[in-house]
Amino acid sequence: MALFSLYITKKHYDLLNENNVYDINFIRFVKEVLIIKQKILKKLNFLKPNGSLICIISRLEVKMQKEIYLKQKIEEYADMVYRVALTRCKSIETAEDIFQEVFMRFSEKNPKFENEEHEKAWFIRVTINLTKNIKESAWNKKVVRLDENIVFNTKEENDVYGVVCELPQNYRTVIYLLYYEGYKVHEISKLMNKPEGTIKIWLFRAREILKEKLEGGFENE
Repeated sequence: MALFSLYITKKHYDLLNENNVYDINFIRFVKEVLIIKQKILKKLNFLKPNGSLICIISRLEVKMQKEIYLKQKIEEYADMVYRVALTRCKSIETAEDIFQEVFMRFSEKNPKFENEEHEKAWFIRVTINLTKNIKESAWNKKVVRLDENIVFNTKEENDVYGVVCELPQNYRTVIYLLYYEGYKVHEISKLMNKPEGTIKIWLFRAREILKEKLEGGFENE
């Protein structure tokens, strides 16, 4: 009887009120059934995919997966992005701002990559682009030696980098990408959006300066 009563409509209920011919207990029963029916329909409507609990849960799951993915990428590229930013701007605070902006753009744009090399190149290119408009005169007053904030695997690398950080911005960038990240001239050309000839000139001049400051200098590519 209760199951059957779920199909009692509001029209039936209105007729009961108008005619008033049924037992009062039966009318009360019908009212209770209609109230239960409305509650069930509300719950069923809430569970529909169009604005519903299912939709909310789905969005939360997507958001959670996105946050986990972002955390993984930060752990994977954090050191590299920070080194490139600090190499370019020589300011801890500015490098930290660039660092945050790079990963914010990654989160917002959610770029798709062909492979790991493409992904790594994206992070380097965005970092370089964000530092292009930073002028030395506008750098934060808290400028430090790069070798105090970047630690490499060997003492020799740290010592050499202490001298590299004294080079002009583009010179130290190409040296860093070539010797510390392992990129070739044509790859650096794409990362910095400059002709290969320009990259070679920067490398040549950077090496000449380093030869004067480092015993033995840097070997040509």
